Amino acid sequence: MSGLTMHLHSDPASGMAASQAAALNNQALSLSRQGDYAGTEDLHLTAGENNLTTAITRNALGELYLKMGKIMDAEEQLKKAVSVRMRNGPAYDAAVSVENLGQVHEVKGDLEEVRRRPGKTFDQSQLLACSGCKSAFYCGRACQAKDWRARHKTFCKKRA
Repeated sequence: MSGLTMHLHSDPASGMAASQAAALNNQALSLSRQGDYAGTEDLHLTAGENNLTTAITRNALGELYLKMGKIMDAEEQLKKAVSVRMRNGPAYDAAVSVENLGQVHEVKGDLEEVRRRPGKTFDQSQLLACSGCKSAFYCGRACQAKDWRARHKTFCKKRA
């Protein structure tokens, strides 16, 4: 079982909240895949207050808003997800939200903010930087090439 992270809930209310958040997230993902972004948004917004169990939803809502072009809404949700996940969540979950927030700043053209990467979860020496803007970081060349073709090429601004 190495590499498996298990989260146990000591009280029934906590376990129920996590279960409900996961169920809402799964339903929302299904709607998103069908292109029903309004329905996806409604489901995510029913998840409740900003806590560990809803950080999943806030991150997913941020990703959705990014797809919808609602950049300011995406930024708001992702900042909340990062805040919760950096305090309470597994490092990988925090890294996902930080990466998503970086994409928001990239779309906004704020590469300095991308480089600041609030809540760094990995040592920068472990990552490869984009040779153009030095603002996008990758675990390896394959991920860098995939992101370049799919997304980063549009937003990359070579440093002067």
